[in-house]
Amino acid sequence: MEKRHQVFISSTFSDLKEERAEIIQALLELDCIPAGMELFPATDGEAWDLIKGVIDDSDYYCLVLAGRYGSTDAIGISFTEKEYDYAVSQKKPIMAFLHGDIEKLPVSKTEKSEQGRKKLEDFRKKVELAHHRKAWMSAAELGGLVSRSLVNMRKSNPAEGWVRGRFAATEAMQIELANLRAKVAELMAAAVNIASPFVNIEELASGSEKFNLNPQVKREEKGEYKGEHIYVSWDSILRYVGPILVNECTEVELNAKLRLCAFHHVAAPPVGKLSISNVVLRSVTEDRIKIQLQALGYMAAGVKRRTVSDRNTYWRITDRGHQQLIAAQAIRTSKKIETSAAVPVLDATE
Repeated sequence: MEKRHQVFISSTFSDLKEERAEIIQALLELDCIPAGMELFPATDGEAWDLIKGVIDDSDYYCLVLAGRYGSTDAIGISFTEKEYDYAVSQKKPIMAFLHGDIEKLPVSKTEKSEQGRKKLEDFRKKVELAHHRKAWMSAAELGGLVSRSLVNMRKSNPAEGWVRGRFAATEAMQIELANLRAKVAELMAAAVNIASPFVNIEELASGSEKFNLNPQVKREEKGEYKGEHIYVSWDSILRYVGPILVNECTEVELNAKLRLCAFHHVAAPPVGKLSISNVVLRSVTEDRIKIQLQALGYMAAGVKRRTVSDRNTYWRITDRGHQQLIAAQAIRTSKKIETSAAVPVLDATE
């Protein structure tokens, strides 16, 4: 898994622009993420809170000192020293680079006041006592030192680093998350069906009650399509469409199963050559069946995630529909056969 480490660069700014550029280039060549004062427009209280947050998120801390102590806060501590002290308090792995000979720096890049020079000297001593510091004389040399030091630091102090979002979770975790999302969507959809106040299921035709499919049938090769009264129970319709709904199906696939149901219930012609192409269900009949199955809580819209380009309408069986399918498909024992009473009929032509 590709991992990138974030490195916080801490130094004065205006006098070390070239040096910071060399460090940033070295870090980028090592596939690291540079972070530093370039991100912050000012050194006020809010910016300091932001700086601490960036240091917290960084894997390594890089300190560079030259001839300036830098701008200070209200109590006279430079922001570079504050950053260093905070990194130490957070136990960040620290790389320290101190200029090897301040006397050779241009006057414009050194402290002008005695007080500033004293604070810089004290800061350098504090760093030298706490860390194995590396001396540098030029920007190019500093870039090379940072590069080699970071390679060693990564080995001696492995850090968490950053990874792309798609790699943050294992494949097993992603599969589990996708399954959980699908289950949540299914339960939410089921809850909507159960809680719907607009339909009283007890008042709906279901089970062994029959529905007139009223298909258009062509019984002779050169004949015409004519409507016929074909009565099929709701349980029988569910037997045809239920299995394909288990893993979700398209509207086209659902309509094909309804048509097959009609074909199987149409009486064969005398010649026995009726094909499925000779039986057509009207779209209004297909729609009435879908609405009824939804009203009964047997069927609902699909919830599986699909590609954006997929424009199909998908349907799935609900838990209630699955239970009814099992009950309808179950093989009954011959010992419990009972004579059923006449059942009401719902006609598609009404």
